[in-house]
Amino acid sequence: MRTKFKAWAEPFLNEHPEVQIDLERIKKMDQFYLEIGSGKGEFLVKMALNNPDKIFIGVERNITCCGFIAKKLVEEKLPNVFLIHADFARIFDYFNDNSIETIFLNFSDPWPKKKHHKRRLTSTLFLEQYRRILTKHGKVIFKTDDNELFNDSIETFNENKWNILSITNDYDGTDPFDFQTEYEEFFRNEGTKINRVVLEK
Repeated sequence: MRTKFKAWAEPFLNEHPEVQIDLERIKKMDQFYLEIGSGKGEFLVKMALNNPDKIFIGVERNITCCGFIAKKLVEEKLPNVFLIHADFARIFDYFNDNSIETIFLNFSDPWPKKKHHKRRLTSTLFLEQYRRILTKHGKVIFKTDDNELFNDSIETFNENKWNILSITNDYDGTDPFDFQTEYEEFFRNEGTKINRVVLEK
């Protein structure tokens, strides 16, 4: 489901720097939770609302999606969640070693062509960065409806010697530290099964 471009998104972001966090500030932060590819922000906002004692940061490269996220953050006036408009592959050097408690990968782009597999957020390149920036027992939680992406990713996790804590091809959504994304709600309504794996560093 590709998001249609909205001309209002970039001006709205420019008007609301308070819901965004700059990369220099990221360099000084630790003990937070990171969602890479936040879509329209449903998951990010719900997690922040229900966990006011935790800091959440969402990274999203699509400007229109960022506009939708920013609107939600402005409306909710949440003090514990921030947005970064960027491609994570271009900014991961700004994150400190051992600084992130959990990384959420929710319905990431599957990059189906083999020549593009290195761009997947579950590729070895990204897993190396996750291992660096996660805390000692930090986790990666990955959800997708794409079976090929999921199976390929499991192989990559094993090759890179990640500890798989749980894995399912029919996730029921009952983990208390989780919420549905817009994509997940759509897929569940269509009867599509959700794959989910929890990894530990």
